[in-house]
Amino acid sequence: MKYLICSVLVAFLFFTSCSEKLIAQQKKRTVQAQQLDSLFIFSHSNGMFNGTIMVAKNDSILYKKAFGYANEETKVEISTESIFYIASVAKQFTAMGIMMLQEQGKLSFEDKIKDFFPNYPAYLQDITIRQLLNHTSGLTDTEYYKLTNPSNEDVLEILMKQDSLELENGKTFRYSNSGYVMLALIIEQIAEKPIDQFFDEEIFKPLEMENTTATKSLVETSSKKVMSYNQIGAKTKYGSSVVGPGGIYSTIDDLEKWNRALNSNELVSKQTLSEAFKNGELNNGPISLIINNQAYGYGFGWLQYQKNGRNYVQHDGEVDGYKSFIKKNLTDGYDYIFLTNQGKSLAMDELTKAIDGILEKSEYIQPLIPIANLIVKELEAEELTIAIRKIKRAISKNPEAYKIDESSINGLAYTYLRDDQKNIAVEVFKLNSEVFPNSFNAFDSLAESYFSTGQFGLSKANYEKSLALNPDNTNAKDMIERIDKMAAENK
Repeated sequence: MKYLICSVLVAFLFFTSCSEKLIAQQKKRTVQAQQLDSLFIFSHSNGMFNGTIMVAKNDSILYKKAFGYANEETKVEISTESIFYIASVAKQFTAMGIMMLQEQGKLSFEDKIKDFFPNYPAYLQDITIRQLLNHTSGLTDTEYYKLTNPSNEDVLEILMKQDSLELENGKTFRYSNSGYVMLALIIEQIAEKPIDQFFDEEIFKPLEMENTTATKSLVETSSKKVMSYNQIGAKTKYGSSVVGPGGIYSTIDDLEKWNRALNSNELVSKQTLSEAFKNGELNNGPISLIINNQAYGYGFGWLQYQKNGRNYVQHDGEVDGYKSFIKKNLTDGYDYIFLTNQGKSLAMDELTKAIDGILEKSEYIQPLIPIANLIVKELEAEELTIAIRKIKRAISKNPEAYKIDESSINGLAYTYLRDDQKNIAVEVFKLNSEVFPNSFNAFDSLAESYFSTGQFGLSKANYEKSLALNPDNTNAKDMIERIDKMAAENK
C-alpha cells in the first residue's frame, strides 16, 4: 500500500510539474504574441511596415497578420493569401531543386558546367555546381545589371558572348544572379522541363503551395497580386522574367508551408539540407562576409551565422517596392517570414532586432522610426513649408525616437528628384544639410538639386561649401567651373 501511495504521489507531482510547465510556456507565447502585435501595429502606423508577417516556434504559429493595402488606389487590403514577389528568397528554391536532383543521383555538387553543356564557352566549363550555389564561381553581374527586363535567355546570351571570368574561380565570394540563372538551366537540362514547371510539379504542388508560381503571366491577372510602391508612394512595376535568382511569387501562407517542409525534411533529407545551411569554402578558406559588424557565411541560397551560442540562417530579397525576408533560429526553433510591397520604407534592421529580442529574451524594444518615414508622412499630410517646419520640430523635441542618418534623407531626396518633384527634393536636401552641417556630401547633393532647378547661384554657393568641407571633392570643382563657364557664356 505504501508503494502505491508513493507511486500515486510521484505521478501527481509529475503531472503537476508538466501542467505548470505547459501553463508557463503558454503564458510566454501569449506575451510574445502580444509584444509582436504591439511591434507591428506601431511599425505599420509609422510607415515602417506594410505587408504580411508570420512567426513560429517549432512549427506552431505564434503570430501571423497582414497590414495595409495591396492596392493603394482601390484600397484592397492585404491578406495572408496576398501574392508578393519574393525576389532573391527564390534562390533557396533553386538550391532545393539542385539538392533534390542530387539525392536522385542525377547530379553531384562537384559536377561542372561542362558535364551538362559541353559546348558552352571555355571560361564557364570548370565552374562547379557547388561554386554556383555558394556564389564563388567567379561569375559576376556586371553585364546582367545592364539588361532591361531580362529573361533567362537574355542572361545566357550575354554569358555566351563573354570570353573570361571577371573574378578568379573559387577565389572570391561575389553574389551572382547570373550563377543562379545557370543553376536553373542545369535543372531544366536534367529534368527536361522549364524551370517554372519544375518548381510547380516538384515543389509547389507537393507542398500544396496553391498561390505560389514562377510563371509570371499567371500572376499578372490575379486579383490576389499585391502592387508595389517606392518610398514616396509611387507605383512601381517589376518587369524581369528571370527565374532562378528570383522569379517566384508567393504568399505568407504558402511560405509557412515551405518553412514547415524545411523543418520536416519533406523534400530532401536532413543531411542534404545541412549542406544548404553550411558555410561554403573558397580556395583559401571559408566564406566570410561582414554585414553591420556581424560575420556571415553563405550556403546554398542561405546566409548563415552564429551569435550568442545560437545558429541562424536567413535570406532577404528586394526589387523595386517588393521586399521579402526569412530567418530561422536553428538552435531555438524560431522561424519568421515577412513580405512587404513598400520595401524602401521597411525598417529592416530595427524590426529584426525587435523580433529577435521578443523571441529570445522576451524583451520588447520599440524600434526607432526611420527619419525618412517621418518626412514622407508629414509631406503627404501638410503643405511643404509647414511639413518641413513640423519635421524639424519633431527632430528637435524627440530625437531619440528616430533613426536619423544622412544617407536615408539623401536617398529620399533623390527619389523625389527622380519623380520630378524638384521643389520637395530641394527642401529635403536642404534639411539634410542642416541636420548634418559637416557633411560635404549633403551640400554637394543640395547643390545638384539647385542646379537641376536652374538656381545656379545657389548651386555654386553650395558646391563651394562642399568643397570647403572636402577639398578633394572633384565633382564640386568640376561643377563650379561648369557654372562659371555658363555664366561667362551668357554675358
